Amino acid sequence: MKTLKRHGSVLLLLILAIFAAYGRLISAPLWNPLDFQIIREAHQLSSQPLHMFLHLGTYFSQPLLQLAYLLEYSLFGLHTAGYYAVNLALHSLNAFMVYLLVHMLFGRKRMAVLAALLFALGVGHYGKVFLAIAQQEALLLSLFYLLVLYFLIRSDFKHGGRLSSPYFLLALGLFLLSGLTKPTSFSLLGCLLAYRFFFYNQRGGKAVFSRNFLIMTGVGVMFYLAQSRWGYTQHTVVTPDHGILHFTWISVKNLFRYLVLMVFPIQESALLRKVNPAILLLYDARTYVRVFLTMAIVSFSFFGIVFGSRPLRFFIAWTFITVLPFTGMTPSGGWLNLTHLYLTAIGFCTILAAGVDGAAGLLAIHRWRRYVPYLLPMVFVTGGLLLTHKIEAQNRRSAHTPRIQELRLSLEQGCAQPPARSPGEG
Repeated sequence: MKTLKRHGSVLLLLILAIFAAYGRLISAPLWNPLDFQIIREAHQLSSQPLHMFLHLGTYFSQPLLQLAYLLEYSLFGLHTAGYYAVNLALHSLNAFMVYLLVHMLFGRKRMAVLAALLFALGVGHYGKVFLAIAQQEALLLSLFYLLVLYFLIRSDFKHGGRLSSPYFLLALGLFLLSGLTKPTSFSLLGCLLAYRFFFYNQRGGKAVFSRNFLIMTGVGVMFYLAQSRWGYTQHTVVTPDHGILHFTWISVKNLFRYLVLMVFPIQESALLRKVNPAILLLYDARTYVRVFLTMAIVSFSFFGIVFGSRPLRFFIAWTFITVLPFTGMTPSGGWLNLTHLYLTAIGFCTILAAGVDGAAGLLAIHRWRRYVPYLLPMVFVTGGLLLTHKIEAQNRRSAHTPRIQELRLSLEQGCAQPPARSPGEG
């Protein structure tokens, strides 16, 4: 409650900014075939909610997520505006957690607000993650990811990382509750390890691999084993014909492709064929741009890790760690999934905010020039919003295709019937 009293105005600012920028998305029709399936499964489970612990959907097999969809179906039914509003609400909470985390580590409120606003307005991830009901999984797991990490670091700050710390117990409870069975489990542990390493002196020289870290690692391993046996598994590009060396090479290439995509979000897609000719010129020069940006990322990361402040080092590490689990899932970088950049964008937004705030501080004695550094984040915000609404407009067109119209009719007819008594069968 104290945190909300002290920082509630920032939460309100983020909510207003997000709904002002993306409020139009709430009126979007269903366009993703997976969204129809989610609502249909929620209808099937609505008569016997406990069956969600036995029921494995085609894609989703996490009881917490299915419970969220059940609650939303009971509230909204087939009115999709509510589902999209929940997406934006979750994104607002995630942006607020970014603010709290950055403020805790940097101790600079203005910079923390800027980082949260950049993330809230789509910089680095371009808002694709909340354009479909199916993406609520990524939003919800990201919220748990940020909450767990925040409370674990808070436990170190306030109680020296003791196992009896209420912050540690809360973090462990959230970790157990959420069942982070996606790749975010181990990237969370990686980020926690990076924090413990870079803040070693501030933590009083306590062991990096302490008991609380080992407990979280053990829980993460159990979740991974359970997921690999009973849950949905995202396949990697490892095959008997190529093996681990090929997987490593593809992962390294895709790692930098994803990082470049945060700054230069132009890649082959249907949307590219309907853009301004100036964008096509940039696309034609993409090889040179990507090589330059890759060199800039490598250079900045190296010098940032060596000479940067501890919080800056942590968020540089964050940027690499959070994208790493997704780098081995596509054999080619011709098209990469922007939704995988959602957590990674937090690192980029924080680094950008730190640079802008530092440059503005150096120009503080100048009345007007001190605002010049803020032009760069404005460019990113403008580009991000334009791209998000371009993608959303394309989704609206997809919603009127014959295939989606058939899915909509089938969903309406299916939900008009009483749910089956045994939703786990068939």
